[in-house]
Amino acid sequence: MITTVLRQALRARGREPAVLCHTGADTRADLAGLPTAPGDVLLDLDAQPLGRPILDGTAEEPVAGLVAVVAATTTDLHRVLTSAVHLPRAVHVVVALVATPGHQEPPLPVGPGMGQWRDLQELRLRRVDSRGWICELFFPNAIESASVLDAVFQGTRGRRRGPAVAPLVALNGHEAALWRPGDTGANGVPDEGPVPLRRVTPVADLALRVHDSERPSAWTDEAVPALDRTTTGTDSWDELIGPTGYARAADRPVDPVQRIAPVDESTVNPTGFGKAENGPLGHLTLHGDRAVIREGKKNLVTVAPDGTITDVDLSRLRRLRGIRVDWSGPTGPHAAVRAVAGLAAGGVPLVSGPVPAWAAGLGTELTRLLTAATEADLSDRLSREEHSVRLRRAALYTHGLRSRWRALAAEAGVPVPPAPRVSVILCTRRPDMVGFALAQIARQRGVEPETVLTLHGFPASLPEVRSAIDAYRATGLPLVVHEAPADRVFGAVLNDSVARASGDLIAKWDDDDWYGPEHLADLVLARTYSGAELVGTGQDFVFLQEIDLMVWRSRESETSTRFIAGGTILTDRVVLEETGGFRPLPRAIDTQLLIAVTRGGGRVHRTHGLGYVLRRTGGGHTWSEDMAYFLHNYARQWSGWRPSSLLEGEPAPLGSEADTGQPVGAAQHTGGHP
Repeated sequence: MITTVLRQALRARGREPAVLCHTGADTRADLAGLPTAPGDVLLDLDAQPLGRPILDGTAEEPVAGLVAVVAATTTDLHRVLTSAVHLPRAVHVVVALVATPGHQEPPLPVGPGMGQWRDLQELRLRRVDSRGWICELFFPNAIESASVLDAVFQGTRGRRRGPAVAPLVALNGHEAALWRPGDTGANGVPDEGPVPLRRVTPVADLALRVHDSERPSAWTDEAVPALDRTTTGTDSWDELIGPTGYARAADRPVDPVQRIAPVDESTVNPTGFGKAENGPLGHLTLHGDRAVIREGKKNLVTVAPDGTITDVDLSRLRRLRGIRVDWSGPTGPHAAVRAVAGLAAGGVPLVSGPVPAWAAGLGTELTRLLTAATEADLSDRLSREEHSVRLRRAALYTHGLRSRWRALAAEAGVPVPPAPRVSVILCTRRPDMVGFALAQIARQRGVEPETVLTLHGFPASLPEVRSAIDAYRATGLPLVVHEAPADRVFGAVLNDSVARASGDLIAKWDDDDWYGPEHLADLVLARTYSGAELVGTGQDFVFLQEIDLMVWRSRESETSTRFIAGGTILTDRVVLEETGGFRPLPRAIDTQLLIAVTRGGGRVHRTHGLGYVLRRTGGGHTWSEDMAYFLHNYARQWSGWRPSSLLEGEPAPLGSEADTGQPVGAAQHTGGHP
């Protein structure tokens, strides 16, 4: 169908030239044999250098009758948006996605907000086979092609773009798009500079040059700093030196991690993770001259020469229980590290023998985790998922696009905006649970939360409450204490708490549940890669306190959903404003918020539930399911306290006699949800 659509578009394009582009594996064949004319351009966007125009001519803004891009996957389309800034304006734009993973939305574009699409004449969106899409747009007057491609990509993620990548950059080199996928605001620059000006202001705060030589040209721009990196094919085996396995670049040492092009977490992430502990084991190895992932004698994925793992690659691997990494096979250090980092970021459980020194670019934590699990661990559903979560954390923190650019900015001395601040909303009617709940918040890692503690119907002057508050403030974490009257309805109390918070993100916290130390960090990470308006976890682990029983429900995770645990909600302050906040009701507050988000066109994403334990007692819960519901609806159960290892035990309640740093037994706690 793709070839048929392109043939028809070429016949209807008029006298203007056509620009036919491809990106990703095996997409050039879709452009073969088309009825092109003199002046038409056939272009591999993956090899397009930044800063080089695509159509030559005298016109300041060349116009094409047709711009078509055939992308193997959504990951490939997102990468070449950076190169697409050089595509000419066009009246007819065709975007073909050969394959997409099942969890993605259709690429239904939403026009930009400055009226550029008011004259749009026609929009066609059609499936290609069962997994691909073709999107055609017709305009009466030529429009920027890159903005159209960007709108098509964003359609696969819903309405939110996610956090921006800072700082603004200028790029040089044909592999530069690997370092900044999806950035239609990037500018190409000559190898030696300078960065162009927009009036009197440089268009970028930092330049990155990606080249084939360890000794690039001298940089001439004194106002904008430049960093140098080499292409993925430059690091041949015989050039590796030193204990880390990396040579020196530009006469100065560079952290091996920062030499690796980042993973695009917008498309390469754990979304779609499956519980396939009974599936076969794959192998990342060498077959012929290409790195492949094999199941027996069958190639499931052929890894791109630059090591890129795509969203479609991950979907093909979800039925595997894991992959063993064969370090003797990959084509080069940079590509091998990128492939392994991409698989880990996608949540694929990996095992490995000793990691060679030349793979130091993986980073210390990811290297450790690769050898920490065995194939037997991957055959146990809980151990497999725990290993996957640890791998994805390490890979996304170390190699994620936003993490990498914050590190590059620090290397160049370019300041970037601070990370979004999380405000935790803790509302309780029980003085005896304040110390327990604050202890759970105080041990959070990866974020520095602000806590808004709302005492619903009792004062902060109670001895057990005052001692817990004092102990929490001694940690140095910010705390706002609010006393709400007992007769104020619960939903209104939550809105009062939000009004007193100063953070960009709002996290809801229950006073009697257990939270792992990376609970908040995992939610912030899921918000980044999912693009969802609201994120949370499932109620996977439930402790039935009356009968001293732990139940593991093992629900689907890393997916869009209509239901998450209310005590794990994290959303943007602006989303609460858009949905009207919490409804002024005494119960079902969380469910009503989820309904409001989805009704408004937003998405709810459920990440893993291994770092959270829901407590169930005899009564007093806002969720009305009784104990029998959990006893007939589980994957595994244990007598006594048995959470996931990701919970990392439990801290002693703050301000109590047990506040000694030693764990307190789960059965000692009493009480239910407010």
